[in-house]
Amino acid sequence: LIKEDLPLAQHYNNKSVAEQNSVDVAWNLLMEPRFKSLRACIYSNHQELQRFRQLVVNAVMATDVMDKELGAARRQRWDRAFAVNAATDSHTDSSKTSKEDMNRKATIV
Repeated sequence: LIKEDLPLAQHYNNKSVAEQNSVDVAWNLLMEPRFKSLRACIYSNHQELQRFRQLVVNAVMATDVMDKELGAARRQRWDRAFAVNAATDSHTDSSKTSKEDMNRKATIV
């Protein structure tokens, strides 16, 4: 898509074009009135909506194996999340650390 210099590629600044377009198409479909009940099952407030969107975007963007920057960022997050001292890196509140570690591992993509 990028090599063909299509308007779609330009729209997404020549970065993860297929992936970003997939997210946009799926998100627009989910936002249609006919899926109101489904959305109510997925999230109940704006914070949950934002978190769900973040998870969707992260999951789809993880499929872009051609982007070197995304790959490097992914490896860096992986190393940080699963480092031997991940649970003790500069945190004193163990419940906060545990939740942060869990969130980091859940969004590793």
